[in-house]
Amino acid sequence: MLSHFLRKLGTLGRPAASLRLGGRRWVIAPDAGGFVPDLDRWLADGLATIVKENPYRTVYRAVLPDGAVFVKRCRVRGFRAWWREVLRPPKARLEFDTALALLDRGVPTARPLAWGHAAGVGPRESVLATRELPGVPFVDSARDLTPRDRRRLAVALGRFFARLHDAGVAHPDPHPGNFLVDAGPAFALLDVHAVRLGRPLPWPASRDNLVVLNRYFQLRASRADRLRFWRAYLAERDALFRASGGRQPPVLGGTGIPACVPHQGADAPRSPGQRTDAARDLEHHTSASNLRFWAGRVGRCVGKNRHFRRLRAGPVRGWAVRDLPEEFLREFLADPAAMFRRPGVRLLKDSRTSTVAAFEMTTPAGPRAVVLKRVNVRRWPEPVKNLLRPSAVVRSWVNGHTLRDRWLPTPRPLAAAHVYRHGLPAEGYLLTELVPGAVELTDAVPDLPAVADRLARLVRQMHDRHVSHRDLKAANVLLGGGTTPTLIDLVGVRVGRPVPFQQRAKELARLSASFLASPRVRHADRLRFLRAYLAAGERRPEGWKAWWRAVAAATATKVRKNRRTGRPLA
Repeated sequence: MLSHFLRKLGTLGRPAASLRLGGRRWVIAPDAGGFVPDLDRWLADGLATIVKENPYRTVYRAVLPDGAVFVKRCRVRGFRAWWREVLRPPKARLEFDTALALLDRGVPTARPLAWGHAAGVGPRESVLATRELPGVPFVDSARDLTPRDRRRLAVALGRFFARLHDAGVAHPDPHPGNFLVDAGPAFALLDVHAVRLGRPLPWPASRDNLVVLNRYFQLRASRADRLRFWRAYLAERDALFRASGGRQPPVLGGTGIPACVPHQGADAPRSPGQRTDAARDLEHHTSASNLRFWAGRVGRCVGKNRHFRRLRAGPVRGWAVRDLPEEFLREFLADPAAMFRRPGVRLLKDSRTSTVAAFEMTTPAGPRAVVLKRVNVRRWPEPVKNLLRPSAVVRSWVNGHTLRDRWLPTPRPLAAAHVYRHGLPAEGYLLTELVPGAVELTDAVPDLPAVADRLARLVRQMHDRHVSHRDLKAANVLLGGGTTPTLIDLVGVRVGRPVPFQQRAKELARLSASFLASPRVRHADRLRFLRAYLAAGERRPEGWKAWWRAVAAATATKVRKNRRTGRPLA
């Protein structure tokens, strides 16, 4: 922030020309070649179309005679954003200046053409125009890749990051949406307004930046691909380190501009053993960083932001995702109970406690299968309890989004609401997506060996990500497409704290108890499941025999409890 404040007092990089056009004051890049940023005319002539839009920014793509141009309009929304614009330059100017500095260092990025801001006093929206780069966002290119393409991308990304760090560049938000990749594959930076520039990064700063990058890939990429990235990164930095000492330094990105030779320091990983320890250290820091990141997002779904909205219409109050169709939402808020009487509704459950139905919701992208659950009021104190603590519907809504943040499979919650009576939350409604082709876990017992390994890995990931299900019975696990485990019924889920050994064993026992009456599930199958669970994460201090005894004891306790209460094991 201090460096941004100092930049408000002066210009970073080369001097640039300025002009006034369309109620904005524009600053033109020195090498823009007579470019005139007339966004209003492009929109009127149909030359510019919207490619991305949210409450904070709109991105246009304009097809001009001399090539395509992207225009980003950055809005000032909220008190915090307003004060940031007071203390620092506009976001468009930050990105403009930083992009020019990156290009001077040989770092590939979109070439800035101009930036502008609305005329007047005080913070206002700013606009940035850049030349289109060849390639696609990395997040799009990483889908449906062959194993060979994944290996090439992992190696190329490792080399690219090594050269960034050697050039003194640290991107504070290096998720795949902020990188462009072409067929090379070669990478370029996007969204560079907050990029930090300085001397070549020492190992602690490099590790911190790699941790932020690895937060995304630790959940989505295999350990083999992450290892390929790590080896390519180390090899590239070692090559540059050895290239000093009188020889010509290497160049960055094939641009012909010399890259900075790093001074890695005494704490940099040098020997093979140190590199292995550094890789483990990177994974540990990434896991801890992800846990902190998830903890900060737990309450977002009960607020008003770019992803969620508050609902209030008559006696109905709640929340919904932003992409829920307005027409459906109006129908839902007018009378939630009437949704169960819509044409084509398939009733799945109708009991004293709850009613569940499945139907298709019309959306601009086509029909979407959804499930609506109503939690009934059985006794008069329940609305009072719902007022004093989160209701079952609210807990399911929050836990559903919390699990999805942690990359754990569960149906996406779309809306949650209560009908208020006398100022108290009474009947609750939860709308979620329907898992396509789902079957219950007990129905897949003949194919259980094929899904046991996946389920064991899922339960281990759930526990390692500080999630305790507390009702992990077979009926609460669906198999999407017949083989992909999906967690449902999240009322009793607890998040945010490490799951201790005894609680883990208790939840494994609850799952095991669901198959006590099945002759197809043998002790050997249970042992294979337990070993798969233990192998899916870091080695724990307890041996498999201690786990086996703890799960067996917890299973016996559960059986005795159900016999005592007369409830069947589900």
